[in-house]
Amino acid sequence: MNKPNPFSYITLVMLVLFIGRCAPVAYAQKAKTSETREWLQFRGPNGTGVAEGVTVPAEFGPNKNLVWKTALPFARSSPVVTADRVFITATEGEKLSTFALDRKTGKIIWRRDVVRARQMQMYKANDGASPSPVSDGRNVFAFFSELGLIAYGPTGNELWRVPLGPFNSFYGMAGSPVLAGNTLVMVCDHRTNSFIVAVDSRSGKVLWNKPRQNFEAYSTPSVFKPKDGPTQILVLGSGSSSLDAYSVDKGERLWWVSKIGNYPKGVPVLGSDMVYVAFDGGEQPFLPPFDETLKSDKDNDQRLHRDEIKDRQGYFGWLDGNGDGYVDRTEWDFVRDSLVGGYGVTAVHLGARGGTGDLSTTNVVWNVRKSYPSIPSPLIYRGVLYLMKEGGILSSLDPTSGAVLKMGRTPEALEAYYASPVAADGKVFLVSASGKVTVLKAGAQWEIIATNDLDEECWATPAIAGNNIYIRTRNALYSFGGSVK
Repeated sequence: MNKPNPFSYITLVMLVLFIGRCAPVAYAQKAKTSETREWLQFRGPNGTGVAEGVTVPAEFGPNKNLVWKTALPFARSSPVVTADRVFITATEGEKLSTFALDRKTGKIIWRRDVVRARQMQMYKANDGASPSPVSDGRNVFAFFSELGLIAYGPTGNELWRVPLGPFNSFYGMAGSPVLAGNTLVMVCDHRTNSFIVAVDSRSGKVLWNKPRQNFEAYSTPSVFKPKDGPTQILVLGSGSSSLDAYSVDKGERLWWVSKIGNYPKGVPVLGSDMVYVAFDGGEQPFLPPFDETLKSDKDNDQRLHRDEIKDRQGYFGWLDGNGDGYVDRTEWDFVRDSLVGGYGVTAVHLGARGGTGDLSTTNVVWNVRKSYPSIPSPLIYRGVLYLMKEGGILSSLDPTSGAVLKMGRTPEALEAYYASPVAADGKVFLVSASGKVTVLKAGAQWEIIATNDLDEECWATPAIAGNNIYIRTRNALYSFGGSVK
């Protein structure tokens, strides 16, 4: 995710929820009145993390401004909200589960379970239901790495499923599907044979499937509608290109920006004329040369098994790309070099400076190479760019120049952050790993106005719809605010 301890940052890699943006959003979703009442995908309207025209309390908890609390099996996916439902996914044993809750009461209306098609080994900080579902306001569409895509109707009737995988990803799959009209798009970047697939949300028919020359990434795409030309899907990736734009209609790769980072986990954040992206990376390799590591090669076979890399056993699966139980020079060098290059936060111009092909030298407006977070997505709200990272470090930046406006800490929550910041009602909400919710008065010189303790681990990004904020903890989903209308 350069870094004083790259391995500890990568450890956070998968926490979804990982796996924001500004207004106006470049891709309109329904009427504005509908947008204020719905939060249909990971991070809400087009992944912005912003709800407009609502009133949300600054103070809440188990005994204050609580509308309802519903127990759920554990997972790291985030809730999505329609006019009358809350959809969310989970895993329980061999079951991959999708839930529909009554938005007013939190009552579980239906639960649908499917059995895992396979058992995928993944990093302990991820799970089989970390990708968040997406809804068209009526139906719900979910991605499970051990199954593929599956769709349910309003009553829980299965509409269709599209098997995908198996996947080769040590940290696991974490990106969520998105909708562009009736086209459902899923990005599947893993160690080998990465691809992006588009499905007709009404029938489950695969519209197109395009290979990607990328390796592991954990990001959710966003949708960009230029003034002229086809609607585009903006995708973050690892490899020769870090930001790609595909046409929704045909899956044609229209343009790209190269080498601005690897291992993305957030969302491309759309502003009115720019997109903001956060990546891992560094100036130097964070692993020693392979020859130096071979000093522990006890059997002199020019490769390393788990017992010969004792100080990095927790990452052995990441290093062992082909899963044969050994790490050879090629595998070691691949991981060693994968974070060298671009990193930090980059702003890329859209619109008037648009074009096709490689836009790396023409459309990059600014790049701030600092150890900014890449698990929590950036947030743009009322002309300010917010970046939240582990240790409770919060930065506000000028989105036009990248200049730092203020940097500080959340003093009551100096810990890890996996949830992305969200905003509404002049407030920014930051949820820490232990379930402390810091509420800011939004602005370049932001101020902390409240800290709420849910007293339970939290990995998921909140949803804001109507006058309510929905927060998932390890064992429950909460609705805080006023009564749902």
